[in-house]
Amino acid sequence: MKKLGLVALFGAIALSACVKDMQLLSDSVPSEGKLIDTISIPATKTYTVQEIHSAKTSVMAKSIGEAPIDDLQQYAQGVLDKIIAVAPAGAPTAEIVLIGNSGPGANAAREGVVFLYHSAFEYLRSEDELAFLVAHEYSHVLMQHTPDNLFSMLRPYLLTAADIAVGTQNNQSDLLRKAGQMYGSDLILRDLLLPNWDRSQEQVADHLGLDLMVKAGYQPKGASGYFEVAKEAEEKFGANYQVTRNQLELFLQAQFQPKGQDNALLNQFLSELGNAVDTIQKSLAAKHDDAAERAEEIFAYGMREYLPERSSRMIQNEAFDSVVQRNKQNLENYRIAGEILQSLQREDSELDFRALEDDARKAVSGSTANHPYTRWAFAKVRERQGNLGKAAQNIDLIGNGEVLALPVEMKRAELLKALGKVQPAYERVEEVANYYDWPLEAYRFMYPVVKASGNKARENELLIGCVTRYPQQRALCAGQSSAGQMVGM
Repeated sequence: MKKLGLVALFGAIALSACVKDMQLLSDSVPSEGKLIDTISIPATKTYTVQEIHSAKTSVMAKSIGEAPIDDLQQYAQGVLDKIIAVAPAGAPTAEIVLIGNSGPGANAAREGVVFLYHSAFEYLRSEDELAFLVAHEYSHVLMQHTPDNLFSMLRPYLLTAADIAVGTQNNQSDLLRKAGQMYGSDLILRDLLLPNWDRSQEQVADHLGLDLMVKAGYQPKGASGYFEVAKEAEEKFGANYQVTRNQLELFLQAQFQPKGQDNALLNQFLSELGNAVDTIQKSLAAKHDDAAERAEEIFAYGMREYLPERSSRMIQNEAFDSVVQRNKQNLENYRIAGEILQSLQREDSELDFRALEDDARKAVSGSTANHPYTRWAFAKVRERQGNLGKAAQNIDLIGNGEVLALPVEMKRAELLKALGKVQPAYERVEEVANYYDWPLEAYRFMYPVVKASGNKARENELLIGCVTRYPQQRALCAGQSSAGQMVGM
């Protein structure tokens, strides 16, 4: 379990928006005095519409999609605007995008986008705590840190391993098979969204975030309060998905074993997967500070620099309580959807599908009727019931015809393919592939379809394109897996 233990390790991280340095001009917190008074801010870069779009789609490629709860998003934007207003001269603007994800945290892109998980409004207790989370993320934007996802190296291998888990029937429990299918759930999505972090980068973002929030009039206790409630929420989240996490880790560990002399491509994949995990573990050991250490550091810094403000500057929380109360039903529906996804970890014999269906109907009631997060949960229930047509219909009801988050689009394509609607599914995936700049998931869907059609020219185009973009995935690009085919999420 040593190599795959990093997945469980990530469950202890309270802030999931940590980044790797691009050009940090001042990378240490002073032993006395405020960081904001000494740090050098990089020159503001003006990003094009296309660059901002690319930053957004990179997150949409790994998430269930936006949480279109405008009231909450606008409220968080108001907090961010207060932070930006007190930032050093020339500070860039930024926008909040609310993401449907029940894992605590947020994710920042240097292009000026802060992706805030909807669950922040479920576990945070005050605007001060929200202000620290937002200010921390904005500090990454301000310092132009470049997100570098730790899982970006592993993601192609995890996709293949999930394929193998789903496709292999021999000597596997149904629970283990379904653990592979949980790719696309909150558990794996949160881990895949977890960017690379560096000890100095996170320290800068923590301390600069505290400076900014206090300068904006917030209570510095909000930073310590954030770590307190985020740790609690993270532990609850990790416990909810521990069974699936353990099962998936056990399966992935087994994949490190050689598969015989006749499967050189798969053996190469296993070797590269092991090397990738080893590299990431070394990175973790060198760079990682856990949430408890960060909480202690920020508490000490707050006591040193903001002792008077701890008692004199208090943001009234009526506005925070009011916005949460106004959206109580929306958040309740999201909570129900999250519990449905959690329940679907269990064996079919343990599931009360009638109760799950009733809950799913509640989740898609009222103003969350067409939300990605709630419809995704309903689609998952229908899929487990074997009703693939209604599962696809649930996804069809999301949004207004725009391109959806990549996992959702790929799930719909797989459902349509299973229903015999291969050509419409293929054409939609091609549109989605262009939108998301040809992710690996598109190749793994399209290649077998084209190969079966006998279109050799298009088959070669896809194979060359896939290997060029993902050279570490030659086996998958060639349609290889232990199950003999590429299967859907």
